[in-house]
Amino acid sequence: MPEKLAGIYEEKKRRVLGELLKSGEIKNSSAWLAIHSSSKEHLLTYESRGLVVAVSGSGSLPPEHPQSHEAAMLASMIVSQGGVLLHGGRSTGIMHAVAQAVPKKSIGIVFPELEKEMDPEVIAVTVNAPQSRVELLATCAPIMVLFRGGLGTLMVLMRAIVHLRNRAYHPEQFPQLVFVHNYWIGLLTTMMNMGSLPREFLSELKFFDRADQVISQIPKI
Repeated sequence: MPEKLAGIYEEKKRRVLGELLKSGEIKNSSAWLAIHSSSKEHLLTYESRGLVVAVSGSGSLPPEHPQSHEAAMLASMIVSQGGVLLHGGRSTGIMHAVAQAVPKKSIGIVFPELEKEMDPEVIAVTVNAPQSRVELLATCAPIMVLFRGGLGTLMVLMRAIVHLRNRAYHPEQFPQLVFVHNYWIGLLTTMMNMGSLPREFLSELKFFDRADQVISQIPKI
């Protein structure tokens, strides 16, 4: 494992601004993940250990779309290695593909407006606002995977990029790996050429096209 990734699977805790309306916890042979209320007011707490992967992507892709298949394949591969997953919780698109592939080894994050459209079989936590959902998906898990998506996925992507870069100034921050689907290369390149996204902010991102490309670069536990 590269030195800069040392400790990536260690037990970690991160407090996030927001209110938790419903907590959740899942385990597998090489991972544990819990999201629960914090002892601090107006905060909620993320805790994990081991191979935890946060997946973000479009909520509008049909089940037969190639990226839905890749997301489901990724989820199955992660769970077969003893890991667990975090996703956006909706009953459509990439999120639904992950939840259907590994219903007992993944947690969806929703806010109250999304609860009514959730599959009752999906394990989920409920936060009080979309901002808390973005923060949990973008900054907490040791590994993040972003498929193609819309505005919501773009928000997670931008927050993940900034958070990853912040480690250059805060070395005590836990290491992370961020995998970004090639779908986003055009937009990120345009932003870089416009001067709105510094090149160095993109230097640590891992780009992929298929699920197996992500799996091959994930450090072994």
